[in-house]
Amino acid sequence: MTKILMYHSVGGQDNEEVGARLYCVSVDKFREQMEHVSAQVLKRSTVQVKVTFDDGLLDNYTNAYPILKKLGLKAFFFILVGKISKAGYMNWEQIRELKEAGMSIGSHGMTHKILTGLSEGDLDYEIRISKKILEDKLKCAIDYFSVPRGFYNNNVIKQAKDNGHKNVFTSNPKDDDGFKIGRIPVKGSWDMEYFIKVLSNGLSAKDKMVEMLKGSSKKILGVKNYDRLRTKILKE
Repeated sequence: MTKILMYHSVGGQDNEEVGARLYCVSVDKFREQMEHVSAQVLKRSTVQVKVTFDDGLLDNYTNAYPILKKLGLKAFFFILVGKISKAGYMNWEQIRELKEAGMSIGSHGMTHKILTGLSEGDLDYEIRISKKILEDKLKCAIDYFSVPRGFYNNNVIKQAKDNGHKNVFTSNPKDDDGFKIGRIPVKGSWDMEYFIKVLSNGLSAKDKMVEMLKGSSKKILGVKNYDRLRTKILKE
């Protein structure tokens, strides 16, 4: 059994994107979580855990990477290419260091726009061009793409396949068709007891219901209306 965890910020509080703070995990919590994951690896547990990061935030390098390195753990880092070297984000030298340390580097698009409503040209920019820039700069194949903000459709998946990605990572834990890989978004509010339960049994019934309602709302309201409503609620 494999559980794939999705992290964003580790120890940072300056990301102004609406809802970002829900997924900001403190450094101490992250260290404790990774120590547990490392112990599971050493015990050859039947539960395998993969760790992923979205956005390419600087604190992934300054806070999360040293913990992973100390514990001998590898992770996927999905880079928001248009933000590289901007304030709060990693630069090329840091991303290259992660790659050379054995971390997997993937694309998270160019601008963090929702992909499902884009023109073919804009979708090409987000998927193909972001992949090409990473490959040119890092001199390696970029095989993995992480969907920005959790929205995708058949056209997004087709574009990713056509441009040579081996897998697309989503924020829906149920995705598991050999190409789409679902992840469990880790929230900053989780305590260690709940984290351990998630690794063993998945999300609680309450959290599963929340995810189901989110999925239903996206279908009923449509992407733009759902995102507008979510933004309004989180800002209040």
